[in-house]
Amino acid sequence: MTLQDFIPIWQAQPFRAFRMHTTRGEFVVTYPMAVALTPQMRVVLVSDDSHVETFALDEIAHCEAFGEPMGVAEALSAIPPEKLALHAQLISQAQAASLTDTLTPRVSDSGRVVTVSAQVDDGVQIVHATLETRDGAQMFSTAGTRWSLHGIDQFDNGTSLYLHHLDHPTVEQRVILWPPDRGTFDSFAEAMPVSALADELHRRDRELTAKPSKPVEPPAGYFRKIVGKWELADIDGQAEAFGADAAALDPARYEFVLVPRVTDSGREVRNPCLTDIMKEEILFHLVDTDWDATGQRVERTWHISLRHPASAGHETTLHVDGDRRGAAIDADARLLALAWIERHLRNFALYESWGAMYETLRAGPVQQKQPDVLIPLEGGFRAELWAGEPRYSLPFLQPHILDAAGRTVFDLRSTPWAAAIHAEKKRPGITLLFSTGERGTHDSATPYPLELDLVTHHVTCPNLEGSTTIGMLQSMVRHARGVPWLLEEIPKWFEKGRLVP
Repeated sequence: MTLQDFIPIWQAQPFRAFRMHTTRGEFVVTYPMAVALTPQMRVVLVSDDSHVETFALDEIAHCEAFGEPMGVAEALSAIPPEKLALHAQLISQAQAASLTDTLTPRVSDSGRVVTVSAQVDDGVQIVHATLETRDGAQMFSTAGTRWSLHGIDQFDNGTSLYLHHLDHPTVEQRVILWPPDRGTFDSFAEAMPVSALADELHRRDRELTAKPSKPVEPPAGYFRKIVGKWELADIDGQAEAFGADAAALDPARYEFVLVPRVTDSGREVRNPCLTDIMKEEILFHLVDTDWDATGQRVERTWHISLRHPASAGHETTLHVDGDRRGAAIDADARLLALAWIERHLRNFALYESWGAMYETLRAGPVQQKQPDVLIPLEGGFRAELWAGEPRYSLPFLQPHILDAAGRTVFDLRSTPWAAAIHAEKKRPGITLLFSTGERGTHDSATPYPLELDLVTHHVTCPNLEGSTTIGMLQSMVRHARGVPWLLEEIPKWFEKGRLVP
């Protein structure tokens, strides 16, 4: 019997006398104060007016009401005062003895966690946990459920198991166990026999399995915010009055400079910057990036050739029309807005795949509800990289990872987070380096490169012991709102998983 089953009978209003059917026989309760609970949540019962019996809740098979309904005062009036006093004294002594026993130093037993790993659901890892007592007896197990272990915390006289459900991977369920026979989901006040705890965990397992969670989709407002207006400029008034060639070839009109910079790898590059002096407007610049450029003007067109240290041997040339604020790519005739080209090239630092960048560059700006870049991954997985809101400083792309069936594995869209992504070559896996749109904080989360196994959903970090899961990582990035918060959360989650295989 569980505490939740016992209390409604014991504290019923109006009260009815009841029989307790236990492993030690049948006992009759004729008024509420004939029964009490100890601090260890054991039932104390006056028996034969001379002594008390103590039961664990799991020793009680069931309770059977048989008396007439009556108020508490009416039930007490039927008991002689001297008998009430004796019963109260017996119960008080039993509770005091129980409290003394609680305070008596014991040999602590936090138990021993035995884990078994397997792969289910197209390879997703499930870790079943069994807690054994000091004597080797099995106390509790998640076997036979879809609960999976991702964290263990052992303290002086007990163990906390941190579980998630395969059908609700972003929700954590904590189970606290005190060997040899007590446990709870929340606190000691709600402690119950482990048999009742296991029954409830199995009930929740069935309920969650029957109603799997669905991925959280970004709100419609997210897609509206991330779509920019990338329009070419009209020919200005000077060009209309004196001819386009005269305006464009004015030596004082445009200035093109190459700004020297040393990359983090020690390579020297020259960042391009094209300015309309007459309008005091920067048309295009890649200053403070790793892009290396050369440029020259032929008649009214600036030809800017670009290379990147991450893609040796590749080069593309922008043919810039300053008046239209646009450029054609290599041999293409179509003009694309310079502002969009600049954003696209600045975001290249987050994925460094020349093929994906170049294909998307030539295609031009995407339509609403489409990612900026698509990167194929091993095993049929793919990474969609979505633009962030305009208020975020660049580079800023939000990965959305999908499996071969198009199901979401991990999603940063509509969170405050962007990430640099590095794809594994021989297996379905990626490494993510988180960043935010806060100016000046893009590298603040990089002490923790997170390695995601897209098949098992296991997450590791070369700079931390332990591990976590993609579901727990997804939950973390949804509620962590800033870099300091995230930098505190990541080590905590990995510490939980330090003892998990």
